[in-house]
Order: sequence, then structure tokens, then C-alpha cells
Amino acid sequence: MIKIIRTMPPHQLSPEIVKQLTEDYMSTKRNVWNVGYIKNALLDMSNSKCIFCECKLGEESKYIEVEHFHPKSLYPEEVLSWTNLLPICKRCNGLKRDHDTKLNPIINPTVDEPKDYLFIKDYRYRAIDDLGKRTIRVLQLNDSDRLVLPRFKIGEAIATAIESLVRVKDKIDIDTKTEDDNELIIKLRKLLVSCQPDSEYSTVCSYALLTDDNYFEVKDYLVSENLWDFELERLETVSFKHSLVRNKEHSI
Repeated sequence: MIKIIRTMPPHQLSPEIVKQLTEDYMSTKRNVWNVGYIKNALLDMSNSKCIFCECKLGEESKYIEVEHFHPKSLYPEEVLSWTNLLPICKRCNGLKRDHDTKLNPIINPTVDEPKDYLFIKDYRYRAIDDLGKRTIRVLQLNDSDRLVLPRFKIGEAIATAIESLVRVKDKIDIDTKTEDDNELIIKLRKLLVSCQPDSEYSTVCSYALLTDDNYFEVKDYLVSENLWDFELERLETVSFKHSLVRNKEHSI
């Protein structure tokens, strides 16, 4: 889960249309939000990811559902309020259901900074406070089969990849130094790209990479050889910014 910047509403969602369709919903309960221009705008806002679990929407049957952060069953007047609409996967939407987010708030990634309330340890979400704890429980963010195991597999893949780079570094020969250095740079850049906010499960990738001593060993080598460039620095900075790597020694 990462912070998402709320974009402007699609131009088709004018105040007049919102008023008309909201009245339509309140009188008929007809679905007035399941339209292409709303879905596309939400996908653009979230880099085509579920706002909560970060799975890529539109892949492997993970189709986008339009989530009403404040549930429409309790707050029908907000059924087409742009600030109340979020892109979500079927799993997360089914778990959140009609949870009253006004009486019992959970994290809204378009309003709240998730890393102020959550961090990842051992591929499980941990809470910093009650808001984080409630979010984990409502959305079952530590579902072992559906979420934790896939996170662990991602972490294993990243650990294997960075270990291979350490082996390349340790075997660099003067005759192949340019080729070996280029391999380190390209492959490390690819790992950092997986930690960017538009990548699937970016928080898991950043946790796996930025808590691995092998990553810093490879980085230190590149720095010492004046090969750590602006692009690598930028990618690392963004990775840390959006990561849920623990920086506090407390949890609930």
C-alpha cells in the first residue's frame, strides 16, 4: 500500500451529472458508477493497481471494481463523489463490504500516508497504531495464502537476483570489467524499477531489496567505482520514499 495522489475527476463527471445520477441511484439503487470513464480515470490514478493490496488490475481475473470508501449503503449521497471513489480488486472489495469508515476509519491511501501507520516485517504488515491495526484486520492484509505467500515468493526472487549480482561483483576480472560492471548496473536498475510506485507490489519489492545487505554491498561497489549514477540514485530515493521498511521499533 502506497500513498496515491488524487487526480482531478474525469470531465464527464460534471456536477450536473453527479447530481442527476446520485438522485437516480437513491431512488432506484441502479448501478451508476460502473462506467468506463470512471474506471479508466481510477486506473490512471493508481497506476492500474488495487488501492490496498497493489495487485495489477485487469490481470489474472483481477478486474477493477469501483470502491466507495464510505460505503454507498450508508452514505448514498456520496455514491458519485469523486473523492469517495477508489480502484479495488474483488478480494479487497469483498472483505471491506459495508465497513463504516466514518465511525471506524481505515487508511485511505489518497488521503493518508500508509507508512505513517504500517510497515512490513517478515512479509507481513505490522501496525504502528490503531488505524493501521484496523486496516490490516478489515482488509485481511496478512491473509497467508492469498497475500503473504506471494509476497514471500517475490522476496525470494529478489534475494536470488541480488545474490547473483554479488557473485558477479566478486568475480570481476580486469579483462571483463566493463562487461561485468554494465551487467551490475543494468540488473540493479531493473530491481530498483520493481520498487517504483507504478510497479505491482512495489512495497513488497522495496522491502525485499532495501533490507538486503547484498543490495548495499553491490551499491557500495558501484559507488567506489564511480558507477553509481543519477538514475540509480533517483530510483533508490523513490524506492525509499514509498517503502514500508520499518524505521520505528514499535508495533501493535
